[in-house]
Amino acid sequence: MKRILTTVLLVTLTLLANFQAPLVQAAGTSGPHMPDLTYWTELGQGLTHRVNRTDLVPSNFRHNYTEGTPQLLQFRNMVMAINCTRSMTMNITSDDDVNMPYLAMNIKTERNMHMQLNAKGAPPENIPGPAQGINQYMQIETNSTGPMNATLRYYMNMTQLELELGSGFNMSRMTWCYWNDTDWEPVKSRLTADGFLEVNTTHFSVWTIIEQGKPEETGSGEPQRVKTMNYTFTDIVPQGFTHQVMRNQATMFQFQNTGLYMNCTNSLQLEVSAENHYNQKELRLEVDSGEALKLQIQLRESKPTDVDEPEKYMGFYCEIEPNATITQARLGMEVDPAMVQSMNMEMEQLTWAYWNGENWAPVDSSLSDENVLEADTDHFSTWVIIQVEETTEPDNTSTGIPMPTAFIAIGIAVALMLRKDSLGITH
Repeated sequence: MKRILTTVLLVTLTLLANFQAPLVQAAGTSGPHMPDLTYWTELGQGLTHRVNRTDLVPSNFRHNYTEGTPQLLQFRNMVMAINCTRSMTMNITSDDDVNMPYLAMNIKTERNMHMQLNAKGAPPENIPGPAQGINQYMQIETNSTGPMNATLRYYMNMTQLELELGSGFNMSRMTWCYWNDTDWEPVKSRLTADGFLEVNTTHFSVWTIIEQGKPEETGSGEPQRVKTMNYTFTDIVPQGFTHQVMRNQATMFQFQNTGLYMNCTNSLQLEVSAENHYNQKELRLEVDSGEALKLQIQLRESKPTDVDEPEKYMGFYCEIEPNATITQARLGMEVDPAMVQSMNMEMEQLTWAYWNGENWAPVDSSLSDENVLEADTDHFSTWVIIQVEETTEPDNTSTGIPMPTAFIAIGIAVALMLRKDSLGITH
């Protein structure tokens, strides 16, 4: 028994000696805590197979896994530990910018299977990145249709996390999440004492790790708006610019000639174009949508062909076209008082209006302290900001007597005169 324990200890020490330096390289740190490899002896007889390919970044790297034998695969930019109750063939590909210090999978399944694993430093095509993520993605696909349980573990290297999330991140809010075809769905995760973030799942798809946001509270107890994601593209005027806005994720885009703020209750595929001469501070759109939405926005100075030019307006048009019916939305435009004055218009008389097919229909609008003109609507079309002239009610009579009362008085007088005539009374 002592000989067995001594052998196990020597094997463990040998593994630590062999793999600690490469892990430092993979993690990009000067001395991270070494992950506990003994965890992966649960289903097998220890780490009986090692693949050391620190000379390459895997690209269609094929590996045959034998059931019940925990294995360690080490590449130039990532380290993987694998354990499975059945045999499987693996095809592993990694982007060059992937930096995974330690990823582990413990799989319980009833059938042999094939696994395709793509490690990415950016979300797969047509999938938006989460708001506060580590920018490491595991796209995992298998041919298995039977029941499966898996545990995913990721070593939470502090130095790497600070680079990706900033020094103010909260480790207690880190969680695994997967792409559910519409949005990133967080899954209850646990952080182990030795620095692993761990999650159980019954399926594979695209997985990553995020820091879940927590609404801050004001003194009155009212939650503040969600943290805004900011994107800066001040070197371009948007022409067919596309972006996937996540559900309930406030997002701000700053382009060369304008700004755009978006927030939607569902995932939103955004497409934005603007004319070169369009120059407004910031358009704001907050949308309540019952389903995933695609929104095309055309910001222009020139008049669209199917509308009339308003008599007095701010000189721009916003064409907003959704692919589905919206429940409610709020439009906002930050208005420059100096520009309004230069156009001989009055801030207090500005209002949003939309083209109803025949004319411009004003909508009740309000001006905030930040000079944002806002209006609520239940539809999108072509919108402008116009000036509504103040009108005064004309006097009904020169005597100040209301017109209906005057008519009644005249009627009574005529009736009395006719009655006198019928009675032979002279005037």
